[in-house]
Amino acid sequence: MTNANAPESGWLDENGNVLGDDQKVPLSSLSELTGFPVEFIKKELLLKGEELSMSDLRSSMMNYLETTALSEENTDA
Repeated sequence: MTNANAPESGWLDENGNVLGDDQKVPLSSLSELTGFPVEFIKKELLLKGEELSMSDLRSSMMNYLETTALSEENTDA
C-alpha cells in the first residue's frame, strides 16, 4: 500500500517538499512510516544518530538487504 501524498522517488519534509539526498530524515519519521520502533531500526540498520541523510538511509538499507539476502542464501545451502 502506498501513500498517495508521498512521491515514489523521495521523502517529504513537513512542508510537503521532497527531500534531497543530503537532507536529513528523522528516524522517528521512518518509525512512524514503517511501524517499527526507532531502537529496532537503529539496531537493524546499524545506525547511531536520530536522523540521517537520504543517501545514508539508502546505503544502510542496501547493506541490510544484501546482508540479509546473503545470510538467507547460506542457511538454504
